Amino acid sequence: MCCPDFIPLHSVSTESLSVDTFSHKNDVYVAIAAPNIESCMVLQWDHIEMNFRTYDNITGQSIVGCKSVIIQNQVFVIVAQLFGGSHIYKFDEDQSKFTKFQDIEVSKISKPNDIEAFQIGNDWFFIIADSSKAGLSTLYKWNDKGFYSYQSLHEWFRDTDAEFVNLDGKAHLILASRSQVPVIYQWSRSTQKFALQGEIPNMEDVVAVKAFWIKEDLYLAMTRYIGDSKVLHWTAKEFSEVQALPSRGSMILQPFSFKERYYLALGSDYTFSQVYLWDAEEKVFERFKEVYIQAPRSFTVVSTDRRDFVFASSFKGSTQIFEHIIIDLSL
Repeated sequence: MCCPDFIPLHSVSTESLSVDTFSHKNDVYVAIAAPNIESCMVLQWDHIEMNFRTYDNITGQSIVGCKSVIIQNQVFVIVAQLFGGSHIYKFDEDQSKFTKFQDIEVSKISKPNDIEAFQIGNDWFFIIADSSKAGLSTLYKWNDKGFYSYQSLHEWFRDTDAEFVNLDGKAHLILASRSQVPVIYQWSRSTQKFALQGEIPNMEDVVAVKAFWIKEDLYLAMTRYIGDSKVLHWTAKEFSEVQALPSRGSMILQPFSFKERYYLALGSDYTFSQVYLWDAEEKVFERFKEVYIQAPRSFTVVSTDRRDFVFASSFKGSTQIFEHIIIDLSL
């Protein structure tokens, strides 16, 4: 019998808000948004030493997000900042480092909270969710020379999170906000813009939304800071609640999977974070493990050299790296 487990590997001695990962030319990289050291740290997996080593540092002011996007074999990192505007950096092959590629036109964005990058057809986009009272979440489009402001979405709603998802073969954006239930935008092929389609009812105070698949079924993980975070299932043109998970100061309910094992990590600012494991027979998530992370803000899967890791960002402590292992109990 084999049992999965998460074991603490080591930590990155800095606080962080988010972690992203990307692959380039057989190497695996991790970008960590670390506002307290005014840096987007880029780590690289060392195939010989079998650990993550510092590769580059993108410096900035109050960095809240570093999001990678690879377009035509070029690696870009979008760096969202609370001050001094936001910028895009490009990987310079000759110098083996990231150099500034462009400033993002952010006159409409006051307080970036999340970046999501996605592709519709052959076109690349990213959206910055704006969480300020006078905020305007903004969509940007790639035009072979750079990204430009393409569409403004959702004025004045203090958006906390954006998630791109395909529903029944059509591109959608879900925006979560501090001041209303999450709203759903659908991409219009005729206008080439997103149009408001509807909302997800009875879901006030959602701080983050993540879409995930289990086999053929689409689910949403909806994070609430206090109360119950929710798991929703897409059926017959709507999302319906299938499970409630008690939240105690939760800023993230993150789905992830390794092979056929599906997990949810529910962060907590006040107590242990909970890792849940999907029960395929009961079709619910069961409590699996407790992990202690100070003020977790994201859980990100990084896989390399047939090994699987989870980076847990921490707003008040070190960024933790856990390894997902399978223990053979038959030995």
